[in-house]
Amino acid sequence: MPVESKSLDAPEDKRSFEHGEIQLVRAGDRTIGRAVLNPGWRWSADVKPLVGTSSCEVTHTGYVLSGRMRVRMNDGTEAEFGPGDAQFVSPGHDAWVVGDEPCVVVDFTGPAQMSGAGSMVSCHPCGVEFRVGRSDQLDHLIRAVQQHASGSHGHDLTREHILSELQPA
Repeated sequence: MPVESKSLDAPEDKRSFEHGEIQLVRAGDRTIGRAVLNPGWRWSADVKPLVGTSSCEVTHTGYVLSGRMRVRMNDGTEAEFGPGDAQFVSPGHDAWVVGDEPCVVVDFTGPAQMSGAGSMVSCHPCGVEFRVGRSDQLDHLIRAVQQHASGSHGHDLTREHILSELQPA
């Protein structure tokens, strides 16, 4: 197994929105992200319009460095995380910053869940594969999978659903 070192200060991918940003790197088959979420950040206000799902459909396994975050699952269950807390949040949730301090979280997500870095493949259940070799081609892959699923199978797939099933190529 190779050894890799990547700095979140020089991210391979960066997502910015009104109340914060996420820096992402790929290490092995994992995506590691650092989210800096400012007061006023809320997933349903800042991210939902970008991904088009009713709630966050990504699994998060993370560690809170500073600030506080509250999470509400689709079933109404709530939890709050603060500095030093390790967290696991399954798909189907909303989240928001609590208080006046930015919440900084390091997230150790699964294969290609959040990042478009590197070569990736999406396999449709019918056996058709879609591949891209660079992160700047991710949007093309997502559109192709959506068009195939809709045109050939009558299924509407969200961006988040496709991202959650991407694998390193």
